[in-house]
Amino acid sequence: MKTDKSYPFPMYSGLLNSEHYDKMGPALWLFLWFISSTTKEIEKDGVSWGIVLGHKPLKAREMAAVFGVSEKTVRRWLELLEIHEYIKAVRAPYGLMISVKHSKKFSFRSDKIAQRSIKERSFLPQAPDTDVRSDKDKTKTYTAADDAVDHIAKRFTQLRSAQEGRTVYPSSRDYQAIARIVAIGVPVTQTIKWLEECFQAFENRRTTASETIKAFRYCSKFIEDRFFAEQAKKKTAIQHERMKSDDKTNNRTHFGRAEKRETSITGGQTGRIRRKPL
Repeated sequence: MKTDKSYPFPMYSGLLNSEHYDKMGPALWLFLWFISSTTKEIEKDGVSWGIVLGHKPLKAREMAAVFGVSEKTVRRWLELLEIHEYIKAVRAPYGLMISVKHSKKFSFRSDKIAQRSIKERSFLPQAPDTDVRSDKDKTKTYTAADDAVDHIAKRFTQLRSAQEGRTVYPSSRDYQAIARIVAIGVPVTQTIKWLEECFQAFENRRTTASETIKAFRYCSKFIEDRFFAEQAKKKTAIQHERMKSDDKTNNRTHFGRAEKRETSITGGQTGRIRRKPL
């Protein structure tokens, strides 16, 4: 994959031995990409886990595009890395959330340096055409739903990060909540507009800087309420127009019938009218 920016990332020489080569083989390239794409580390049960791209769900075709290989090759690499416990891949509705086991990417740095390094790389969840695909790969077709979820997630990340004063990444639950908004039919542009309004409304109400929006689910209710209200308004307007149209049709029909019912002053008789006897 061609990229405009290149940056160093730490790697331990212990990886460069026959044991790891026998287990990973060419999958080492994908493993290195996961380490370079690690945005933070968490400690769980004594194990350091590197969170790849803030747990943005990744698709096989996106990872394949990085190296110019087939999706089948990437799936084989993923299987090797999982079997030998180099990574953990959690299935999500829109891809895989990757964690690197025994990640040591930030272990020798201070938290301040680590955070600065993350910001400089700007690892924000993005739509596939600006994230891990090459220029050549941008001509491929992706589903509208996938693009919509990624686009909304990117804006949510920007708003949350600005509010928190640090880079914050969406969780898997955030992605699920975003997917629901897309599924019920809210247009992307309208979703983002209401998302921004939600953050602004929250900003106007909050009393301390520590109060922040923690999950997209908070905004999804704000968005859904406005979407369903708008839908109800449109439905009422359509029904009103239909009633007006029906009324006009009925009035024309009644008027025509009334004309037919009118009788002449002769009582419908034609020709010479005889005088009635006294």
